[in-house]
Amino acid sequence: MTSIFPARKAPDNLPRPVHWASAAVCRDDEHHPDVWFPVPTDLVGIELAKGLCRRCPVQMRCRTDALNRGEEHGVWGGLDEDELRAVRTLRRRAAAKRAAQEKQDADELAKTG
Repeated sequence: MTSIFPARKAPDNLPRPVHWASAAVCRDDEHHPDVWFPVPTDLVGIELAKGLCRRCPVQMRCRTDALNRGEEHGVWGGLDEDELRAVRTLRRRAAAKRAAQEKQDADELAKTG
């Protein structure tokens, strides 16, 4: 099926927005990439990565992005693997609770309506 509307394309000469990650501390050449992926039992390495994250101007964007992508390994936005897992669990529980409440509300509305 063809559309009656012409295909719309953005002009190629428009400037592209800068991705937030370009301002991240982890993007500089000063730190080896392994710093962000310490062994889970390496508490010193985890604290080093978290300390670097704390001074990062895009820490919250990084954390949100990592949680949305389901990152399971490494330190992201100042959270280690256990903390990321805990936040994901809380998010799932909150979503399940909202869904149950919405279902209950819909059931009650159906009874009265």
